[in-house]
Amino acid sequence: MMFRFTQLSILLLLSLFVLVSPVLAAHPESKGDLENLKKRIAALEQHGPETGSGQISDYIDLQGVIEVEAGYNDPDGGDAESDIVLEAAELSLEASISDYIGGHIILLYEEGEDFTVDEAVISLTCAQQVAGASSSLHAGQMYLPFGMFNSYMVSDPLTLELGETGDTALLFELAGELWNIKLGVFNGDADVAGDKNHIDDFVAALEVAPNQILSFGASYISDLAESDSGLISELDIDSGFYTDDIAGFSGFVSLHVGPLGLEAEYLGALDTFDTASLVATLTTDPTDLTGDEPEAWNVELAWMPSEILQLAVRYEEATDFQSDLQRYGATITYGIFDNVVVALEYLNAEEDIPAGGESDMVTAQLALEF
Repeated sequence: MMFRFTQLSILLLLSLFVLVSPVLAAHPESKGDLENLKKRIAALEQHGPETGSGQISDYIDLQGVIEVEAGYNDPDGGDAESDIVLEAAELSLEASISDYIGGHIILLYEEGEDFTVDEAVISLTCAQQVAGASSSLHAGQMYLPFGMFNSYMVSDPLTLELGETGDTALLFELAGELWNIKLGVFNGDADVAGDKNHIDDFVAALEVAPNQILSFGASYISDLAESDSGLISELDIDSGFYTDDIAGFSGFVSLHVGPLGLEAEYLGALDTFDTASLVATLTTDPTDLTGDEPEAWNVELAWMPSEILQLAVRYEEATDFQSDLQRYGATITYGIFDNVVVALEYLNAEEDIPAGGESDMVTAQLALEF
């Protein structure tokens, strides 16, 4: 009897996992922008005194992030705007039920959005090694391992805006001493005509870290339209105008030498969207898809002249996404207290199509992690 590919994928993941016995739980990806903020806070505190634990019981650890931003935007040919917003308020509960099982729940509020359960994941890891590496299984609502999205800046890179994907999934992870492989399956929302409501989407990622200075990797998703960017409108999906999955690829390099850091990433479609058929996406219900083959790349450099100060610059571009946007800018981040940073970012953005437009944006950020 022939199995659907999706059924076979799940069986392979489960069979690999049950060959070994579980021990301590691991942790999959989290929301990219908040993870970058936590990394910036940690970088400015790594030589400071240790802070208190968030453990509230023998089994549960509580952590959180509060991020407030004040922004000013001055577009060419338009009116300047400014505002103060609660960019994010996050609470994370990490549970270690025993040596055999763990999990986490992340609650997130962003001003203007509904309060949500951003992540809810059960995680198991195994003591017995598979091919000389440790293995783990994660099940629940999570951010899939497509794209890395490392950044020193306040604003999200275009690679994240194009590729970050959150969904309920089953994820298998194999981690060696210098490498990490992740394979996952899920049932996405951007179903092509005639193939609805099946576990027929998958993701794969490889990360290699040969030393503490360098890491690099690549990832693949079976349908880039499943990303949170919403490349395809709901009207096109419901009307059956979206007829073929368009796979996506991402590759990154991360380099850190002393006080200097480099982050570079590319993310894009591996084929072309049939935009001639996607009437709603480009006309009646437009999305950020502004061409046939969306892609984005981002390069950032950072320098830490002292233990509590970080300077960073960025240049990034997109094609067939967000009107072929180009952005460059700089950010200065300063650790004023333990677990508290302030940052100031300048960003220039210019669109190439349809008529083009340029804007200057300044963002001040105050963030607390506990």
